[in-house]
Amino acid sequence: MEEEVIEVINIEHLKTLLSHLSPRDIVEPAYKEWIPCQRTGHTIIDLESGTIQGLGVELNQLPLASMIYITLYTIKSGEHPITPEELFSEEEYECYLNFKDDDPSEYTPDIVSNFCETYDINENERKISILADRFEEDKYWNYNMWESGVLEDYYDALQGDSDL
Repeated sequence: MEEEVIEVINIEHLKTLLSHLSPRDIVEPAYKEWIPCQRTGHTIIDLESGTIQGLGVELNQLPLASMIYITLYTIKSGEHPITPEELFSEEEYECYLNFKDDDPSEYTPDIVSNFCETYDINENERKISILADRFEEDKYWNYNMWESGVLEDYYDALQGDSDL
């Protein structure tokens, strides 16, 4: 029986990919795959192709076993990473509180979405911007430390696959 040989990007290619990513490039794919209370969103680098992409994983679902990747960013399914206070300006938040009192729905994300639709606010754009800013403040500001963590995951991924 022949062993399947899988080729992955080299460390220099990975470093180049990482150096060209903005915080927005890192959080947006995870956000687009994330569904509150249903699906965890990840931003991953496929180590075979070098592509950065989103990966959504449903509750109790295993990630793709056929793919060799490392995770750059995650939003957990049960997480609500942005509060209405963060999403809206002070003036908008005051208006939102009045709107919320008039909305019969008790589910906060629906109220936030309804408010954004009513007042022509691009909810997704704002949330992605906030997450990117937060990522930049929390992780990306110390790029060397963040890159070192990603490189450790790279080496772990390579060692974890006996076919390489």
